[in-house]
Amino acid sequence: MRTRGAATICLWALVCALPAALGCKADPCKGERCKRGTFIPDAAVELLMTDSSIRTVAKPDAACAKQSIRAEPGKRRPVDVIFVIDNSGSMSEEIAAVRHNIDQDFAAIIEDSGVDYRVIMLSLFGEGGGTAVCIDPPLGGADCAKGLESTNGPRYFHYNQEIGSNDALCQILDTLDRGQPRAPHGFQDWLRPEAAKAFVLVTDDSARCSYTDDQQQVVIGADGADPFEDALTFHAALRAKSPKFFGGRYQFFSIVGFSSSTSDPRALFPYEPLDPTPCSTAPAAGLSYQALSIATDALRYPVCEGRSFDAVFQVLARSVIQTASAECTFELPQAPESKMLDLGSVNLEVKSDPDAPEQRFDQVKDGSECKDDHSFYIHDRIELCPNACRVVQRASEPIVNILYGCGFELN
Repeated sequence: MRTRGAATICLWALVCALPAALGCKADPCKGERCKRGTFIPDAAVELLMTDSSIRTVAKPDAACAKQSIRAEPGKRRPVDVIFVIDNSGSMSEEIAAVRHNIDQDFAAIIEDSGVDYRVIMLSLFGEGGGTAVCIDPPLGGADCAKGLESTNGPRYFHYNQEIGSNDALCQILDTLDRGQPRAPHGFQDWLRPEAAKAFVLVTDDSARCSYTDDQQQVVIGADGADPFEDALTFHAALRAKSPKFFGGRYQFFSIVGFSSSTSDPRALFPYEPLDPTPCSTAPAAGLSYQALSIATDALRYPVCEGRSFDAVFQVLARSVIQTASAECTFELPQAPESKMLDLGSVNLEVKSDPDAPEQRFDQVKDGSECKDDHSFYIHDRIELCPNACRVVQRASEPIVNILYGCGFELN
């Protein structure tokens, strides 16, 4: 598949002349598949003016590639939820709150919704308090006193690995395919290819670690590193390590050490900025984890508010149910022979049912720019923004129509 990113969305004669006026976006097309010659878009595009930008979109009668996706009402995907819990000495109160709330305020809500879910726990196993983790029935498989071998249940799987103050992201990469007796190929043995994926990280510190395997060397949290660069580094490493399970969309929810500005802590949404101020008992605000949540359209909560974990877990449960409700990610089609998709001229329209009028969705740069009910972005595939996804999920018989412009490249 050959594609060209959104840096080419401005009409080619005006690309360098008026980039700001035309609202040019950063290029979402990465890697070997994106050539870097002079790209000439087809004439089969038209100017679209919105409140915030001017861009080109493929003309309906002249698009070089088309998709029409009809969602099945009521159909829900299974969901695999991977909890990653810091076992450092400062986490005993938060771990107790997780253990107290994960059944009633998380698993039970998802169970009642009818969603087929699994919970995979990456954390040091142990019962009797402290900073080790054991989950009792009904989610866990047996009484914690019976030991690790008895903890797995039909929906719960515990990968016994100590998570340090700073190494959660590297431990995810390492344990994904590192075998244990009950998971010979790592915790990926418990993942399902067809399931939506969601991480829930609980920590009070920052990301700072390194990971190496035969294919890549990853450094996260180096001195002076930008949190979003760390997020991109982890995302690229995870996708490269396991395209089968993480080649598509996933969410990274974080319960981390930023401050809460109210007595009743609330979620920070993806469109809200990083909160750099640590809460009262946290060494760090977890900026790289926050950046991952922003980049994957997921919520953030302050970890210091363990007393409010019931509300946190209830919101997380509803978010997981929403993730399962409808497909909001669409693979890019093949371009016609000798041409490239122009990802800046994508024309996406949604009908709530076959007889309803079409609503045009606007393309934004990435998940951090998702602020309205009718927007999408492209990162190797088309992703509806969270509010836009909810518009589709609420529709009775939604139909998503996508048109692509094309062009060719002069080397």
